[in-house]
Amino acid sequence: MILPTLLGAQTPSLTLKDGGIEFPDGSIQSSAASTVPAPVRETGQTRCFDASGAEIICDGTGQDGDLRPGAEWPATRFTDNGDGTVTDHLSDLTWLKDAGCFGFDVTWTNAFVEVDELNSGIDKGCPDYSAGSFDDWRVPSILELVSLIDYGTSSGLPDGHPFLFTGIGTCTYWSSTTDLNTTTKAWVGVFGPSTTASSVTSTPKSGDFCLWPVRRGSWG
Repeated sequence: MILPTLLGAQTPSLTLKDGGIEFPDGSIQSSAASTVPAPVRETGQTRCFDASGAEIICDGTGQDGDLRPGAEWPATRFTDNGDGTVTDHLSDLTWLKDAGCFGFDVTWTNAFVEVDELNSGIDKGCPDYSAGSFDDWRVPSILELVSLIDYGTSSGLPDGHPFLFTGIGTCTYWSSTTDLNTTTKAWVGVFGPSTTASSVTSTPKSGDFCLWPVRRGSWG
């Protein structure tokens, strides 16, 4: 596949039948015809229900539990790295093993301060984590928080998840994502082994909630 350079970019002269584009100099961009699927993952839901909430056989319903669309989950979802961190192989993100290390009374503004201090090497007392091991921690975006949710469980946490991570309760976790409808609020995720339902909502940035830092995966 030949792509025109950004400098002196050309105007397409012909759209090919397969969706590709031919430029005046004869170069062809065939990416539009790619058969590589978008990296949308399975939700984890394997059961089906009718409108009254009763569980039913999935075959032929067209529900998520029937079709299970999306890329398959890895055989091993999580790996304890032995250094106070856990890697999620579904998203390729790495989380602090202790999800409760920063307590339950962190404001949205202070969440960024705490992460900056963690990156600078200040010891926050997180079990098994050596201060200064990594300097690229961040407050997760709301999509990164949501990537942890298994929609096939009421708590929102995948099987085995509570046994690898520590400090998880029924907690509201800050994201770095502001609610653009009300910019004094930020999006948060609520989930944990003791909750009856996971949820995503927005809440005032002045509230006191939990912080669960994340860092890039192997490709990030």
